[in-house]
Amino acid sequence: MRRISLIGVVIALAVGLVPFQATAKDLFYYIGYGVIQVIDGDTDDIVADIPAEGWLRESALSPDKRYLYVTAKRHLIHKVDLKKNKVVHTLDVSGGGWDRFIYGFDVAPDGKTAYASIRARTTEGGEVVVKPPRLSQIDLTTGKVLRSLELPWDAATLTTVRDGRMVYVIGKDLYKIDVSGDEMRLVETYPMYEKQMNFLPFWNYAWENGGVFMANYYTPELMGLLAIDKKTGEIQDTPLNGIPVFAYSVIYSPDKKKAYGVMDELNVIDLETKTYESITLNHQGTCYGINVSSDGSKVYVGGGGSTVTVFDAQTLRPLKVLQMATDGMDLRRVTF
Repeated sequence: MRRISLIGVVIALAVGLVPFQATAKDLFYYIGYGVIQVIDGDTDDIVADIPAEGWLRESALSPDKRYLYVTAKRHLIHKVDLKKNKVVHTLDVSGGGWDRFIYGFDVAPDGKTAYASIRARTTEGGEVVVKPPRLSQIDLTTGKVLRSLELPWDAATLTTVRDGRMVYVIGKDLYKIDVSGDEMRLVETYPMYEKQMNFLPFWNYAWENGGVFMANYYTPELMGLLAIDKKTGEIQDTPLNGIPVFAYSVIYSPDKKKAYGVMDELNVIDLETKTYESITLNHQGTCYGINVSSDGSKVYVGGGGSTVTVFDAQTLRPLKVLQMATDGMDLRRVTF
């Protein structure tokens, strides 16, 4: 009877009668200079090096999690195959006598195009000609600019919202661009400059944040968090209490009860009380990027220098320090 029962369980598993849930797999992608290094979230070991041209900056994930798009040298877009761990295609947005520089990048939900905030320049008669900043939609196969819209001000970053029907561009202020029609339209400006909100929103962890873009800002009195729900487009402003700490980038804990920020310290923010729960010195020095394991047990900080430090999320005790191949700018997590 026992043998029959075991056979029955095996058959049930085979045909799907008994539910089975695979364990999530975290891989972290360290965005360095001329290389993207892959860290296994189980062992916290470097498991792959992906050569790439130039200094690397913004990154965006394709909807099917197959490709990571990374901008480089402000004018290249590398397409990285995450199964093969290699750059399989590179686009150059410059051409036709124009140098084009990317400041802000995100892949559209269809995975076929991307949006970039671009500054373009050329020379005419020995004089430099600089175009006003523009939001451009780029074909990710050909690199062709499909359409553009002049922006009121330069941008630092952008994010697609409402299933790709809109793009929010963040610079001096936040510009809401409707991209659902044949022509892109600026439909609303969310003021920030007049509120004395000082932003450096270079680090976009929207997919790790469950579809929420979040960046920290500073006023003369405080640090706050500005969060954008990519599904609804809702903007949430959370001023924090207490003397402001310094952070380049911030990210939610998986349950969104806390946020973590990093610069010279690892800062833990209690989102219920809107206060700083703890401040822990990062002995490796200034870091730009921060990320969290999908189960919330570990915090990863890196970039700025050439190390990645893995912290226990509960005790904030350093578990491991990885020596990377280069200095870096960011650290992204993809959960398979």
